[in-house]
Amino acid sequence: MTGRNCYIKSKKFYRSKHNRGLTCLSFLIVLGLVGLFLAYLFQVNGLVSCNYQIRKQEQKISQLELESQRLEIEIAQWQSPANLEELVNSLKMVEVEEILYLGGNKAVAEK
Repeated sequence: MTGRNCYIKSKKFYRSKHNRGLTCLSFLIVLGLVGLFLAYLFQVNGLVSCNYQIRKQEQKISQLELESQRLEIEIAQWQSPANLEELVNSLKMVEVEEILYLGGNKAVAEK
């Protein structure tokens, strides 16, 4: 009987080790799934954050384009002949009657 008892004990011991292995495997699978879920959440969070930044930059671009158009219109208005004449009159400038140019073909300095 002791031989049979010893066999039964060793079989129970084997089952116990087998159950521990299954428990560890189950724990590792659950831990892996939780890790994958957390990685997924971090990826989705990063994607949403990037989308928000892209939208914010697109809004900034559209505002800058509108400002650029406004400045181009303002430049065109300042360059118009009517505005230039008004500016000349407000600064009390006079019209030049005769223009004299200095000779450009003469040497200014010699060695």
